[in-house]
Amino acid sequence: MLFSLATQDLGQQTLNRIAEFALSSQLDESDQLSVDVKTDPSLLAQGKLASLTIDGEGLVMQKDLRMQKMVIQLENIAVSPIKALTGNIELTETSTGKADIVLTEADINRAFNSQTLQEQMQNLQMQIDNDPVTLDVLAVECHLLPQGAIGINAKIKIRETEEIQQTYFTTIPRVSDGGRGVSLNNVSYAEGKELSPKLTEALLEKARSILNLSNFEMDGISLEINQLLVKKGELDLSAIAQITKFPKP
Repeated sequence: MLFSLATQDLGQQTLNRIAEFALSSQLDESDQLSVDVKTDPSLLAQGKLASLTIDGEGLVMQKDLRMQKMVIQLENIAVSPIKALTGNIELTETSTGKADIVLTEADINRAFNSQTLQEQMQNLQMQIDNDPVTLDVLAVECHLLPQGAIGINAKIKIRETEEIQQTYFTTIPRVSDGGRGVSLNNVSYAEGKELSPKLTEALLEKARSILNLSNFEMDGISLEINQLLVKKGELDLSAIAQITKFPKP
């Protein structure tokens, strides 16, 4: 993290403003974003920041993925004391803390129905009742259920017949890839709503890509999920956060 300050007054408010600007440059948009740096000149002279808290709401990341809330908390951050005293702050070692992320049904559905993903869900070559067909996914609805499952309801158009059908299934999310992603297991179909296993896998793959942790990361900040909780209408992710540098504006 490298901040060039016009003066040697390294007050917390100055650091906060610079940090907020740097972080906001990594986002497409945000409803609210604040950064709280705890430090003082004597700590900086020792090469330390006491803590850094990033608190945001309505953060829109790449691929049109929105987070209802994200809080990252880091403590005992090591910086270069010589550079700090001359008006620059630079991390000298990786700092580890924790992150909490909240996604709502609306956030996930926004990503599922974004233009990018919709383009990828057209012209799908499938087998239905042993007949080759071409499917277009018209819309996807994701439901976060109170029993800890995710429900996916998709409206499908069969090009050959122009028939509109629906498929609905539930799946159980689990932390996977060493905390880098989410696996979706134990698929269960609603009666009469199963179309094609290949279509189900295509929908699951898109859900997995939405929940891939790289979507939530910023330059210099990495996350590793250690817990997830599905509640009615809400998905909560707890993660280990590591910062090697601060995003540059």
